Amino acid sequence: MTLRTVLATCFIATLALTATAAEAPLPRHPAPSPDASTIAFSWQGDLWTVPAAGGDARRLTAHPADERHPIWSRDGRLIAFASDRHGNADIFVMPADGSAPPSRLTFASVTDTPLDFTSDGSEVLFSSNRAMGIRWMPQLWTVPVAGGTPAMLQDAFAEQAAFSPDRGSLLMVRGATKWTRRGYRGPANRELWVRDSGGYRKLTDFDGDDDNPSWIDGETASFLSSRNGRKNVFTVDTTTGEVTALTAHTGSAVRFPRASADGAVIAYEFEDAIWTVPAAGGDPTRLHIDVPADQVVNSVQRRTAGSDASDLSISPDGTLAAFVVHGDVFVTDIVSKDDQEIAKPPTVQVTDTPQREQEPQWSPDGSMLIFSSARNGNLDLFSAKRADDEVAWTDTFEFTTAPVVATPANEQGARFSPDEQHIAFIRGKGQLVVTDLAGGDEIVLHDHFYPPTFSWSPDGRWIAFSSEDQHANSEIYIIPAVGGEAYNVSRHPDFDEQPVWSPDGKRLIWTSHRHDNDYDVWAVWLTAADHERTPAEWLKVWRAEDEPEEDEDEDGDESAEDEEDDDAPDLPEVAIDFDDLWRRPVKLTALNGDEYPVAVGPDGRRIFFVGDAEDETDLFSIRFDGDDLERLTEGDTSPQNVQLIGGDTLFYLDGGGTIARIGLDGSNKDPVPFTARYVVDLAVERGVVFDEAWSALDEHFYDPDFHGVEWDAIHDLYRPWAVNASSSADFADVVNLMLGELNASHMGYYPHGRGASTGGDQTGWIGAVYDPAAGGPGLLISEVLPDSPAAEVEVGLTAGERLLAVKGRDIDETTNIYDLFVDTVGDRVPATVQAADGARRTVVLRPTSYGAQRQLRYEEWVRQRRRLVEEWSDGRLGYLHIQGMSAPSFERFERDLFAAADGKEGLIIDVRSNGGGWTTDYLMAVLMVQRHAYTLPRGGDPSVRSYPTAERLLAGAFTRPAAALCNEDSYSNAEIFSWAFQTLERGPLVGSPTFGAVISTGGMQLIDGGLVRLPGRGWFVATSGVNMENNGAQPDVVVWQPPAEDSSATEDTQLAKAVEVRLDNIEEDPRYGAW
Repeated sequence: MTLRTVLATCFIATLALTATAAEAPLPRHPAPSPDASTIAFSWQGDLWTVPAAGGDARRLTAHPADERHPIWSRDGRLIAFASDRHGNADIFVMPADGSAPPSRLTFASVTDTPLDFTSDGSEVLFSSNRAMGIRWMPQLWTVPVAGGTPAMLQDAFAEQAAFSPDRGSLLMVRGATKWTRRGYRGPANRELWVRDSGGYRKLTDFDGDDDNPSWIDGETASFLSSRNGRKNVFTVDTTTGEVTALTAHTGSAVRFPRASADGAVIAYEFEDAIWTVPAAGGDPTRLHIDVPADQVVNSVQRRTAGSDASDLSISPDGTLAAFVVHGDVFVTDIVSKDDQEIAKPPTVQVTDTPQREQEPQWSPDGSMLIFSSARNGNLDLFSAKRADDEVAWTDTFEFTTAPVVATPANEQGARFSPDEQHIAFIRGKGQLVVTDLAGGDEIVLHDHFYPPTFSWSPDGRWIAFSSEDQHANSEIYIIPAVGGEAYNVSRHPDFDEQPVWSPDGKRLIWTSHRHDNDYDVWAVWLTAADHERTPAEWLKVWRAEDEPEEDEDEDGDESAEDEEDDDAPDLPEVAIDFDDLWRRPVKLTALNGDEYPVAVGPDGRRIFFVGDAEDETDLFSIRFDGDDLERLTEGDTSPQNVQLIGGDTLFYLDGGGTIARIGLDGSNKDPVPFTARYVVDLAVERGVVFDEAWSALDEHFYDPDFHGVEWDAIHDLYRPWAVNASSSADFADVVNLMLGELNASHMGYYPHGRGASTGGDQTGWIGAVYDPAAGGPGLLISEVLPDSPAAEVEVGLTAGERLLAVKGRDIDETTNIYDLFVDTVGDRVPATVQAADGARRTVVLRPTSYGAQRQLRYEEWVRQRRRLVEEWSDGRLGYLHIQGMSAPSFERFERDLFAAADGKEGLIIDVRSNGGGWTTDYLMAVLMVQRHAYTLPRGGDPSVRSYPTAERLLAGAFTRPAAALCNEDSYSNAEIFSWAFQTLERGPLVGSPTFGAVISTGGMQLIDGGLVRLPGRGWFVATSGVNMENNGAQPDVVVWQPPAEDSSATEDTQLAKAVEVRLDNIEEDPRYGAW
């Protein structure tokens, strides 16, 4: 053997060793093979296998998408898994040895999750919401491994399920809680159910979550439960219900246990590793899994952006734009298009820290930027200057940054005073603070628990700000910049926000929600004299102002006073008549949407605002008196950070984060391109995002005791896992596990751009339900939804007919019908149909979207309930379901109320599976009207009492007997309605207890573009003080819906009980016969 051969052999051996030298951090979704010899798992978004004792792992898939939730066929030949290769999670199947590429089994643009194989390996069981039921649980489906249209397994909905070894029983999980949530106790908890020859029966009755079932043998199953504290693995005898603990981990939760088909071992996630435990009992073992040290993506990435900017600030002379991209501050030159064609305008990176920098603002002289930075652990105010003032900003390679204000609280939103001597900013949750440029001589103008929006008066003597009080009402105030008493300008019980001064200081403009339930632009003249001027008098004022001023004295020299003040800014003096100022505001805009003021023209004659028109958000302007509306931009530009510079140009960021500019008349001006180059270390960024999410809840979570959780310790527990997550999906799971420790609703981290592709496949839906089990020819249609594409007059599909071909492709038993409708929404799709009598015809279908078909399914469900109430009450009761607590849903409630209740003795109001919103008080206003008079027109029937509802009441009125119906899927504001209906004794509340999810919530965008929700306001029952969060409304009559009724058109136990309860002694109800 030559030396070269020896060296080469040693080199290859070294490569082999180093390639498997790294332990896989946070491997996910373990699945033991049927003989318990191998474990499949997900890591780096791909599927891998490893010996059950640990060791070197072998990669099975290599795709940019996320591959998760592997399951084995009973013979060990196949692995099915979920992958978002086409934009959403679909089911794929592949040989377990990786000898062939995966085959796609499902195609609908919904989330499909594999659960099990049938015992013969011919079908995959999976969960999906393609049936679009009203319940919050998905449905169970099977799809042939050889290909074909999925079939719904049963009427009962469930999220997880497993076939018994002989397929004689199905073990399933029903409930609606998130798997990441810890400690939930309530009616929406996950529970184990069994379906066998005797029907459906509940297996566990723990009031927390029981889930992730796997059969060990024909009688025993493993599952996950928190009944002994943290989630651990248990076994249950499916005949007797006896439960035995298998693991006793502490500190964090066990995740995703799954048993091998031979019942020998259970694999699961715990902490940042995969563990196994013998199903018969024994000590758990942590697996050491060796994987190649390389990454599937560059761990340090160089990126270039020409969009996605935020926080735009234009220099006072209009030559520079400062903005933020990915948490760093950049500056670019603003040059003409002609110059851009000669040379690309330079862009420089002013800050470069892993933590977020935000809200840069130019000093009035353009020499300095002030911004907020989280580089020291929380947001502080920093300044940035050029190292050499003689060098242009975009020619500078070195910038000096220094803290201006730095305390343990967050400081942000800084704005320079017009005289360049002071800065105003927000500290903590709601302090409005003024300081000098050195960060000294602080004055706290306003101390509150919500951050205000504010602006300096043109002379720097006043600050206008909005502040939201504990009643969720925000007002506009004016306060001296040196401190003093704040004057309430708006004085109205609704949202008044975003004050803007006119450049001459004569007027204050803001947005108000006080009219027609949308935001409009309002304004007030600050002096009584200006308020009283007529338009003609304003013309005289402006003509006088337009006359040129004399700059020189009689000798032609500048005056000594002008020479002395040459360096001082020329600021107007703001005069304010506070007497009755709050009475003088007037409404200026009236578009059919929201309007927000952004600037006032230099002479005060035009006001510029962002508004909604024709479902698009654009820039508009109006004359000072509210007339002469002009649309300045078209095409839903969604302007942000709008600034008026130089008296003739509006700069803004559009919805895509690019910088644009237009003239005051809407004329296009030259673009403002930029090229922002920056570097991202993915592991460091994950730590930053994690810290931002944790800090946001630390500051804003409604309960200062964090529901009894040691919040600092939770940060330290999860952060290492988050930093080491091998994919964005795994990182998101870790963040949500951290948030789930708070045991709260309205929570979540939603990553930006998750998935292998942007958008992905979009399935077209025709409103037909299929029955693959009926066999050929083609595919049998078992139901057609009214008003769907399949029900159109020119199409006329009916149950019992068959689809034979779509777009010229014949349909057989291996055809997946959803595949034929991929990316067909709104298209004309030819199809061949066979009628029940064998006659064939060609139709043209126009598929609709998933959301549209889901609405059609909902409307059919409502029609079915309405028919049942009509039948069961013998026409005595009406029925209304409230889909959501939103303005459109309330309008439908008003629309349908008359039709549902006219001539009826009472009404059933159904809020089951209502996800919430805000309209409880609107609904109760309709239901709680107290009659004080009646009217009788000439010629009217004296026996009929009536009232001019349409012209005298804010909404309709229903005063006769009613009952409300709720369930465990009634959420948020639907629960507030249930509580209110019961508390105010409007009638009986029937059904199952509501979820217990009532917190007012907001959200914050994180540095990676993701969003974290911020529940900041708790809700409590007025009569008892009960916190509605984690305490659902308890019906007067409790009745649970049997699983078999989830998709039934003719059976509804809860509704039947509501009808019974409402009819019982209805004549004795004081509201009976009310008008």
